[in-house]
Amino acid sequence: MTTTHETPMAAACRLATSAIRRGYVPEALHAYTDRAGHPLYWRIRAKHPDTGAKWIRPMKRDGATFVLGEPSTDDSSDGKPLYRLHELVARVDETVLVTEGEHKADKLAALGLLVTTSGAADSAAKADWQPLAGRDVLVWPDNDEAGQRYAAAVVTALASLGCKVRVLDVSALALAPKGDAADWLTIHPTASAADVLALPWQERPGIAQEGADPGASTLRPSLPDSKAPTVREARDTPPNTCRYGGGRFELAETGVSFIGTDKDGNEKAPQWVCSPLGVIAKTRDARSGEWGRLLEWFDDDDVRHQWPMPLELLEGDGVDVRRELARLGLHIATSRAARDLLAAYVKVWPVQKRARCVERLGWHGGVYAMPAGTIGDAGELVVFQNAHAIEPALTTAGTLADSRDSVAALAAGNSRLVFAVSVAFAGTLADIVGEDSGGFHIRGKSSSGKSTALKAAASVWGEPAAYVRVWRATANGLEGLAALHNDSLLILDELSQCDPREAGEAAYLLANGQGKARAARNGTARASQRWRLLFLSAGEESLSALMARAGRKVNAGQEIRLADFDADAGAGMGAFEQLHGESTPAALALAVKDAAARSHGAVGIAWLHRIVDDRARLAAFIADGVRQFVDEVVPRGAAGQVERVARRFALVAVAGELTAHYGLTGWAIGESERAAKACFASWLDGFGGIGNREERAVLDQVRAFFEAHGASRFEDMAATEDQRIINRAGFHRTRPDGVREYLVLPEAFKAEVCKGLDAKAAETLLVAKGWIEPGGPRTDEGKAKTAQNGFKGARWLELRELRKLIGAHLRDQRDALKRASD
Repeated sequence: MTTTHETPMAAACRLATSAIRRGYVPEALHAYTDRAGHPLYWRIRAKHPDTGAKWIRPMKRDGATFVLGEPSTDDSSDGKPLYRLHELVARVDETVLVTEGEHKADKLAALGLLVTTSGAADSAAKADWQPLAGRDVLVWPDNDEAGQRYAAAVVTALASLGCKVRVLDVSALALAPKGDAADWLTIHPTASAADVLALPWQERPGIAQEGADPGASTLRPSLPDSKAPTVREARDTPPNTCRYGGGRFELAETGVSFIGTDKDGNEKAPQWVCSPLGVIAKTRDARSGEWGRLLEWFDDDDVRHQWPMPLELLEGDGVDVRRELARLGLHIATSRAARDLLAAYVKVWPVQKRARCVERLGWHGGVYAMPAGTIGDAGELVVFQNAHAIEPALTTAGTLADSRDSVAALAAGNSRLVFAVSVAFAGTLADIVGEDSGGFHIRGKSSSGKSTALKAAASVWGEPAAYVRVWRATANGLEGLAALHNDSLLILDELSQCDPREAGEAAYLLANGQGKARAARNGTARASQRWRLLFLSAGEESLSALMARAGRKVNAGQEIRLADFDADAGAGMGAFEQLHGESTPAALALAVKDAAARSHGAVGIAWLHRIVDDRARLAAFIADGVRQFVDEVVPRGAAGQVERVARRFALVAVAGELTAHYGLTGWAIGESERAAKACFASWLDGFGGIGNREERAVLDQVRAFFEAHGASRFEDMAATEDQRIINRAGFHRTRPDGVREYLVLPEAFKAEVCKGLDAKAAETLLVAKGWIEPGGPRTDEGKAKTAQNGFKGARWLELRELRKLIGAHLRDQRDALKRASD
């Protein structure tokens, strides 16, 4: 028995004994490691000196010995680890070069380059490429068909990871057939890393073809000056034809054509229908309804488009289908006969693949749906079917490192910017821990840095100019926007543009997570739109101030759902506290906006891959972080409303801390938590205290009434002469200790003191707060109540039967009140 005292190299020679006897010479032992650099398994490489044949086998530990084979992969794994994984994790700022095979990777790595591989030519689809999310990647294929297929598979795997991928034009290297990176280095023995990076790397997608795996992108790099492979050449698929009505459809690189037959059975000339259009999957919703087809094509700029098309759209004249396809760059024949054939082609083209359609982005179980694909494994392809006339603004420019070194670096040390960026990440965490939707409103004067904070937050997901929306929208429009940003971030600028009469309802709508119930065409109830999100807003005035301009009273629920805090961070520079070398706050704002325009989207994609991987473990971690934050910032005895808002701030703090943990922002641990605490303190100060907002609103209103009318609308009961009181609200008298007591007429109490309030609830609150003291048993004269605070201990008398006591003469009325109060 061989024990673990045997070195891996010795074990490799032992396991390769049979190959060595046949003339193979061991060349290398390649170790695959985990993120910390600990070996997971090895690949033995041997080569026959005469034939050039290779003998490559995996080797692993099995208890106290080494055996051939790879470690088993459990169901939770995303695939096999990449070669030199620990270096990929440690050198996150560098461009990554991908080769086919470990031997070439080692050769290039010797130049100081960061290189990886998934292994052999057929290994790309089985590997876990997520460590490359959001990074700049160069792919060096071998100079043969297998190399092209490997490069295509790598591009496919990286398509949804936010990577900037370029493929080397190997035809320009003058290599022999099957030549590779090692051969090129042999030809150029003095080559440096800079020489490698200066080679002709190109980004050039191929054409979507039928037969492609719908679970993967069909972006395939085509070598310059060479014909893109056809369907038959690229994959082992059925012929790209389909019988229809005595003729057949053909899908080729020139497009879709129909070849019919005449009455004698002779083939007619091909009739061109449209540019290449792939029918790559049958689609249906979670209830196995709403069947359709997943269509894919490329426009003239080689931009890939996918559309889950409902089949019901083909049951009319098909104009809606043609209009949508043409809008997104598909060329369609002009003749009516050819255009009619397009509908037939989509219907009859044979396809066995299945895809699940979802009408909203975000979480669907353990996977996260994006416009261009799904992150995570749902067991089948999940595609987003956009039911709204609004395009998602999710775009990518630059790399993760670019974003971290520009936008995130400039935000560091500035609480408002750090908080805004953290909000962008927090929306995806709400579903994991069951938090409700809600918003934050950054309030401040013009040019204080509010819009800069919004643009920094928007850069997490896309181009800020397109991602930031405005408040000026109808209720239906806001519903569509909210649904489109489900489980993410919605940004709305310029609150003042919102109709003051509708602003409060808009806040309720977005935070409640459900749209208006509507009827379908047949009169039945149609399912209303639902969402869960965080929304970030900015404006020169608060929600309550905006509504006050229209004479509307803001409810506490509206203020709770849209937490309002000051843009001014208190450092005399508006929203900024650190300028990071810029001369003025305006210069910093411009630098942040420019950085966000150049680098955006990649960090959001990388974030999604991290949390999809860790979702099962994150729930408890986030819940603990939220609880700890709330315990630290919420004062003892605070109302539930304060704690509710604090939980939202806490979720943002935890999200920001997770980005620091994952290395996505480069912030120090604690940066996001400090920013969230500063913004929460600003909100709490503006909220006016830790009590219940509705209760404070009642007390403020009652206090304001007596401050305004205590001396003018109450008649002195001790007066010996008639007083001229206009619009009398009641009476007052002065006790021996000098405290004035007010006796309010019942209707004045209900209609004026409690105007807009529930009078019964207000009375209960006033009694509970000691502003009204319950009197003795009920009598015909009334019920006396005494206040202990509020108005210097004022005594009120609510005369429920006052109408019975009011006579023709005021003095008789005053005498009756005196007797009742005594």
